[in-house]
Formats: sequence, structure tokens, C-alpha cells
Amino acid sequence: MQRRIRYWGICFAILCGTSTAHAQLFEADSKRYGNPKMDIVMTEVERRPNSSVIDIKITSIGSSVGSSFFLLCSIRQLAQLRGNYRYIVKLEGTPKLGQMLIGLLRSSSEKLSDLGPEFANVDALKAVIDLDQFAEICAFTK
Repeated sequence: MQRRIRYWGICFAILCGTSTAHAQLFEADSKRYGNPKMDIVMTEVERRPNSSVIDIKITSIGSSVGSSFFLLCSIRQLAQLRGNYRYIVKLEGTPKLGQMLIGLLRSSSEKLSDLGPEFANVDALKAVIDLDQFAEICAFTK
């Protein structure tokens, strides 16, 4: 009996000590649209207070327009899930090749440096993207 209690106690401790962050991270897979020519998986690999690091794996790009809209609409969905953010700033190849750092903003006038040191020298007028302008296009991809 003592052995069984200890066994369940260890199992409980392992279960409670396991991080659930991965279960909360966002993932989008282009195969969900049924296009066999496009095979792209976008995975959020790190979540920061006002930004996310995403990893993009491209096995087959399909059409450039289709793949661009898949990535854009997936980022838009991530921004909505993270807190209904309307604006983003993206830094490609950051923190490493094949990844993108996405800064999440509620207003286009927010200071980018508040997102983190990586955004400090980014020109907001050139880099901030209003995701609402793509809402109609993204509605067709669902």
C-alpha cells in the first residue's frame, strides 16, 4: 500500500511539474485548407509579454500569393488569440534564421521600444502593419 501511494505521489508531482506552456502556444498548418501543393507550418515557439517568436517550416510553398496569405492570416489569428491586437511589427530572421519575432500592438502610436530591445531602432511608420485591412481576405480562408 505504501509503495502504491508513493508511486501515485511521484506521478502527481511529475504531472504538476510539467509545463503546460506548449499546449497554449499557437500553431497553424496550411494542410487544413486541403491544398496539396502548399505545406507550411507556423508554430509559436516562444511567448513574450507583447510579442511572439514564430518558427516557419516550409515543405512546399504552393503559390506565392496563397502562401503569403496563409502566413498573414495565421499571424492575424495569433494576434487575435493573444488579446485581440490590431497591429503588429515583424522582424524576420529574429531571433534566428527561419523565425520571426512578432510585436503585438493595440495602437499604431505605441512606442515600439516597449515591445523589447529588438524593436528599439525600427521605424514605426514603415514597419507597423494594421491587421484589420486583411480581415475580409482572411475571412475567406476559414
